[in-house]
Amino acid sequence: MMRAFAEAALRGYSRIAPTERGGYRLARLIRRTRSRAQWRDTFTTPDGLRFQLDLATYPDCCMAYGLYELDTARLIKRLLRPGDHFVDAGANLGYFTLLAAMLVGPGGRVDAFEPQPANRTRLIAHLRENHLSDRVRVHESALSDCAGRATIHMPLAGAANHGMASLFMPPGESDAVDVSTRRMDEALAGTQPKLIKIDVEGAEPLAVAGMAGLVQVEKPPMIVAEYNVDTAQQAGFAPREFVNRLMKLQPRYQIDVIGWRLRRVASIDAALTGRAMANLLFTIGAIA
Repeated sequence: MMRAFAEAALRGYSRIAPTERGGYRLARLIRRTRSRAQWRDTFTTPDGLRFQLDLATYPDCCMAYGLYELDTARLIKRLLRPGDHFVDAGANLGYFTLLAAMLVGPGGRVDAFEPQPANRTRLIAHLRENHLSDRVRVHESALSDCAGRATIHMPLAGAANHGMASLFMPPGESDAVDVSTRRMDEALAGTQPKLIKIDVEGAEPLAVAGMAGLVQVEKPPMIVAEYNVDTAQQAGFAPREFVNRLMKLQPRYQIDVIGWRLRRVASIDAALTGRAMANLLFTIGAIA
């Protein structure tokens, strides 16, 4: 009884929390109301989506209670409407893919790119569990600046979370898998997405270089992308390299830092001084 009350309260809190800060700490506290044997389970998020998760790991414990990247999730809800086209570049186990599929409805479309086999298997299973497979196309290729082959690395079990699969070798030992690579504009030729989310663990500059055909148009898509100092440096890029490439492709983009509210910035360097990570929104003009 106490567990059910505590978990319901935390899911309710996720609807009114001013920001995502502190969510991981709260999720770790609430998971203590379960025995360790119950940490692997099927969880229903506050949005009514069902996921097979493990509370011992991040980001699963935050996903279970609707606290994972809460600010970004709220923004996606604000931007997507029935019939829209969403692209999830770095879909992982499908948290944002499923949220978007629910929002765009049966008349909409979602393209989800997830090259890491174990993550992709979980993604597909979650789509089936939630009866959303009909509106989501899952791509097994890694996004890059050209078609070809590459190696994707996953830190060994227990070393890091499953969202850290990367085309670049992480510190320490890792599992390596050979995967195909594609340009996003070739994979999505003939489409006009409304919103693209990019989180590809350091390969953002390559993914951006491969989407020129999508953004060099009169009405380019809105883009949510992760700025991450550590993964960029691991990949051998300056942290703002993908920003430079994207702004060169589409100089009309304006940049907002995503938080409890959107904060429009004129200089990305000044806005992110002292910050190791942030999600950024690229748009043309104001959003509703």
